[in-house]
This record gives sequence, structure tokens and C-alpha cells, in this order.
Amino acid sequence: MKTIFAAVLMSAACHAQTVTIVKSGSTNTAGFQIVVEESGQAEYSSQPRRRAIDRAEAPKTIRKTIPKSLAKALYEDVKKARPLSSLPPQHCMKSASFGTRLTVQFGDDTSPDLSCGDGGDAKIEALIRDTDAIVKNFSAQ
Repeated sequence: MKTIFAAVLMSAACHAQTVTIVKSGSTNTAGFQIVVEESGQAEYSSQPRRRAIDRAEAPKTIRKTIPKSLAKALYEDVKKARPLSSLPPQHCMKSASFGTRLTVQFGDDTSPDLSCGDGGDAKIEALIRDTDAIVKNFSAQ
């Protein structure tokens, strides 16, 4: 009975986790995070530019429903790619002050920087495709 109860709790905890897309900011570029629920509910939150932290830049929050098929694809691709932290990191040249990072988080598991391309890895390619489509949903605002 204890084993069944523990399994139910673990299953509920897994379903309660959301996928978060995070783009770090830079000196001249505001960052953002998009929290995506399996239902398709998503919330975009802007983050101030690093240089503007001392100035009052109000964060922007947008809530919307993305296509359920897109949310489903993201969750399936994250599941296939887990653990995200074990995906092969791709390296690319970036400015120390202007470079940004794009990652996917599921719980405390974080992908390598997706903005450096997939390096031929199908799992990273799928995550890049999903995140690009979700970001475009918010760019149309």
C-alpha cells in the first residue's frame, strides 16, 4: 500500500512540473521566460536587460493559450531528451556582454544552450523546433 501511495505522489509531482523556456538577457537585450503547461496554457515574462537593472524597467507578462499540439510536442520532446543536462552541449562564439543563452528547464533539469544549434543531435533539434514555435506565438503580440 505504501508503494502504491508513493507512486501516486511521484506521478502527481511529475504532472505538476512545467516546461520553462528561458532566454537570458544581455547588456542590450531583454531576456524572458515562458512557462508552458501541458494544457497549452503559457505565460511569458520579460526580464530586464542586465544594464537596465538599476533603472526601473517593468517586467511584462503575457498569458495565452498556445496550440495544444505544440504543447504536447514540447512535452514529448522534453521527455525523450531527458535528462536534459546530459544532452551534448554545442559551443558557439558569443560576445561576453551581448551574448544570450536559450535553455529549456523541466524541474531542476536544464538543457544546454539551444541557441548554438543542434550539432546534428535529433533531440536538440526537436527542442529547438518546439521552442522557436512557442517563442513565435508570443512574438506575434
